[in-house]
Amino acid sequence: MDDPISDDERGVLYVKTTCMVCRGKTYQCHYCLGEGKNYIEAADTVIVRWINNLNKERKEDIMKAIQKGSGQ
Repeated sequence: MDDPISDDERGVLYVKTTCMVCRGKTYQCHYCLGEGKNYIEAADTVIVRWINNLNKERKEDIMKAIQKGSGQ
């Protein structure tokens, strides 16, 4: 049986959002942290949209880092 791959090994990104149950109140429900926030896995389409909204220089820096990390 294959070993499960951790989120760190998969390169999963998360976005921190306001809990829709607590709506930022000071109590903690079973959906969020004590600060009224929760983490949601960021879909690749969200990441692409985020990158596309960056300025040209920042996009170029990210692309250089991606190319460097992929061994090209």
